[in-house]
Amino acid sequence: MSLLLFAAVIAAVVAVFAYRQRPKPGAIWLALLLAGVAWWAAVYAVELPITPLPVRRPFMKLQWLGSLSIPVFWLLFSLEYTGRDRWVNPISIAGLFVVPTVVAALVFTFEHHTLLYRSVELVQNGDLYAVEHVFGPAFYVGIGYSYLLTLVGSALFVSLLAGRSSTHRKQSLALLVAIVAPWLGNLVYIFDVSLLADVDPTPMAFLVTGVASFVALEQLDLFDAVPVPDRIARDIVIDGMYDPVVVVDNRDRIVDMNTAATTVVGFSAQTALGRDANETVPGFPEGTADGETVTVDSPEGVRHFDVAISAVEDAHGRPLGQVVTMRDVTKREHDEQRLNVLNRVLRHNLRNEMQVVAGCAEELQSRLDDEADVALATTIAESANEVSALGDTAREIEDLLETPESTPAIGLRDAIDRLLDDAETENPGAVFTLQWTPDHAIRCRRPIEPVLRHLLEAATSSNRPPNPHVRLFVAADTEDYVSITVADDGPPISDAERAVLETGAETPLDHASGLDLWLVLWGTRAMGGTLDFESHSDTGNAVTVHVPVVESAQSADQQASAD
Repeated sequence: MSLLLFAAVIAAVVAVFAYRQRPKPGAIWLALLLAGVAWWAAVYAVELPITPLPVRRPFMKLQWLGSLSIPVFWLLFSLEYTGRDRWVNPISIAGLFVVPTVVAALVFTFEHHTLLYRSVELVQNGDLYAVEHVFGPAFYVGIGYSYLLTLVGSALFVSLLAGRSSTHRKQSLALLVAIVAPWLGNLVYIFDVSLLADVDPTPMAFLVTGVASFVALEQLDLFDAVPVPDRIARDIVIDGMYDPVVVVDNRDRIVDMNTAATTVVGFSAQTALGRDANETVPGFPEGTADGETVTVDSPEGVRHFDVAISAVEDAHGRPLGQVVTMRDVTKREHDEQRLNVLNRVLRHNLRNEMQVVAGCAEELQSRLDDEADVALATTIAESANEVSALGDTAREIEDLLETPESTPAIGLRDAIDRLLDDAETENPGAVFTLQWTPDHAIRCRRPIEPVLRHLLEAATSSNRPPNPHVRLFVAADTEDYVSITVADDGPPISDAERAVLETGAETPLDHASGLDLWLVLWGTRAMGGTLDFESHSDTGNAVTVHVPVVESAQSADQQASAD
């Protein structure tokens, strides 16, 4: 009896340890399982010394609560712990308890029928009195169902014995010992192996269950190194992926990775298992953001990666680990490096040289007398100035696209008034008109100003009529969007040039005449807007910019009234 009480105490203590691990996968079910073990052992310890059968009968019935529920809890624990928690839901749990509930009903009324026991007698065994049963059909239904659930749950852990993780193998072995020991004891009792003369050894074997469960919990990190990430990893990690992918558990230990990751972490997949990801995986645990990259010296040379880290959760939203995805941006980094060099040459070297050419050409104009020679010098100067202006536009595009969204917005009406004043000063023969229809102030992101300035410059460029008429129309499309149309009476924008801007790609045969319209297009997109083109040989061009409103006086007033 003392051995049974000791087993009950051990199981109860370990149940408390398991319960404290919630909400980790399987913690609740293991705690309930061990509570059932403690219940069965404790009740049997109380029953054994009792001699009158009528007094003993209630304790016989109460034992069944443990024996019927333990296999169900074992299966639920096995499913959830090994990552099959999608099968653990209220419907499946209720279904698993149907047979135990029916058998329990027969247990608590067994003295009135012979379905569970055909006969029950009390037999003296030394100082103890054991109950000798002749089992009925309901008993075999209940015990067969319990064995089936125990087998299924055990099979899930047997599959882990062949896994790659030594930790998971040790955990599985400890848990299998915990469940197999009482299972064998129960088989001895059911098949009437005369070792203990009708004394059920199952509750006594629970001492092994408690000790093995304690070892799994405290020595083998049962709930800290769950095999769930390892199982889910096979659904996530695709060995054929070019980008390296690594899966880590809640202890930041590597549990899986694809072939591409081996050249990055410096270990084979087998060797890397169990290693600390903080010391092995580049960019872990912070990841990269805001244009940052991780540089790795690999056997293939220096490589650059954008590192993204995402959580792995089970079907109930409990964290199991993390997936580290390293997107190879080496080509992008090299392309950006080349573009930066070319951009610097365009903006600085070429621009400076063209200013020298333009200055020399203007000096030649003052020295030459022949009209043909003067015309040639003038052409050289104009072309040099145009190339130099390309550098200025390239710099402006770069500044425009790098404008952060957090930059304070500007008043649209004030910006347009400034632009029109500058345009009238630079083009004294041109006529500018503005039609402003919104009845409230509007604020837009800062790129709107260079976008409109380049549209006005295009409308008054040298290939326009001598005294161009440029009209601006501003309308509030909705509360959140505004449209600004710049219309002129010059020659229409060619279909080829419009097509290039609409497709976003140039070819040797199809290309835009400069960078101005590209600035307009990219600046509009940077603001989250769109462009519309209308060109007619009789009426000229109309370019409409549709952009979001950052803030308007109308929306501010509405918010104030709402508050």
